[in-house]
Amino acid sequence: MKTILVLTDFSAHALFALKVAASIAKKISGKINLVHVYQHPALGEEFSYYYTKEYYEEISTDANKQLDQLLDQSFLEGVHVERQVVSGSTIADVLNNVKFKHPDLIVMGSHGRTGYDMSFIGSNTEKVVRLSEAPVLTLKNEIEDFTIDRMVFASNFLDESYHAFSKIKFFADLYDAHIDLLKVITPKDFETTEQSLKLLSDFAREFKLTDYSINVYNDYDIESGILNFSNKTDADLIAIETHGRTGFAHLINGSLAEDIVKHEVKPILSIKMKKTSGNAAKKASSELSSHSWGAE
Repeated sequence: MKTILVLTDFSAHALFALKVAASIAKKISGKINLVHVYQHPALGEEFSYYYTKEYYEEISTDANKQLDQLLDQSFLEGVHVERQVVSGSTIADVLNNVKFKHPDLIVMGSHGRTGYDMSFIGSNTEKVVRLSEAPVLTLKNEIEDFTIDRMVFASNFLDESYHAFSKIKFFADLYDAHIDLLKVITPKDFETTEQSLKLLSDFAREFKLTDYSINVYNDYDIESGILNFSNKTDADLIAIETHGRTGFAHLINGSLAEDIVKHEVKPILSIKMKKTSGNAAKKASSELSSHSWGAE
């Protein structure tokens, strides 16, 4: 069974994500874990008496009613959906919860706002991208007929990229999509065209790609290069890796994937990179023939 995790706060953007998740679930004969998280008010002890057991039961009951309404949506017909209401959890708690752990894909809506957002979706999408071990598909707009004709995979195409690409290639193959392999060159991290083209060519050869193009694109920074190239080619989706940095490392280095999720309106597929060594390319390539999202 292949599992897609969808986190919902009952907003329009969460509904967009659920529609796309349902479309993918039908395509891969998978199931959806639909999870709503409500958090306790962060108030002092003097206010705690207002928030009784009955108060939280009322919130839970209301959430379950809204989940019932979602499950009545026609686009979920024929899709196996398991629903959960979770209280008082952080996004890390949800991702580590044994009930939802190890999904094959997470689909989330995003408001794309840079300011403060009280909703679960608005405040947590970038955190999910950073923390999740599973691929994360982020959507900002409603897509009635989700399909991918052309996708951009932006990377440095070094050893660690080979492992991430196995999941991206599965997604591309699912939609028979053309893949633009993209290497962005910046003044800060200069590389000769010959060096870049060799990395891209070796990568395509290793994975035996057929419907693809190799692209070396110059820009002032990597984020701008990815966004500008993707808009220029009218890509349907951007696939990108994330290191999943947390704590101090995240404060210092930030996250390219999070920034792109924040600023780009196209669907984004982010994959957390794993440190590899030695024969990473050959190992990742050999796994492709047996790779799938979850065990059958």
